[in-house]
Amino acid sequence: MLYACPVLAHVGIATTVPDQDAVIEQAPTIIRFVFPGEVTITNVRLRPVDAYLAITGDTITLKLPRNRVGQSTAFGKEIDLEIPLLENGSYQVVFQATSIEGHVLADDFVFTISPE
Repeated sequence: MLYACPVLAHVGIATTVPDQDAVIEQAPTIIRFVFPGEVTITNVRLRPVDAYLAITGDTITLKLPRNRVGQSTAFGKEIDLEIPLLENGSYQVVFQATSIEGHVLADDFVFTISPE
């Protein structure tokens, strides 16, 4: 006997600014996440890395906007988060988000700040 099973779509990352493997001339002031569906970002860390993704400095945990009970309010399809001034180099952005259906997404991307 066959039973019908519902297929649940998982929300994945669509695009980021800076983009994966982007080389930019100037340090960004924000990181933009654009998802195909609404999510809440629950954790974002910036890690300075070398070409092999080995961590080369202190990890920066981004401060997320939160409500009175401490829950993240970084919610929507497009989410901009302010970041501190970064020095030249490569950074791995590691993040977690939860879709409105409760699915957890963990992903990362790397960008490089190089003035030349």
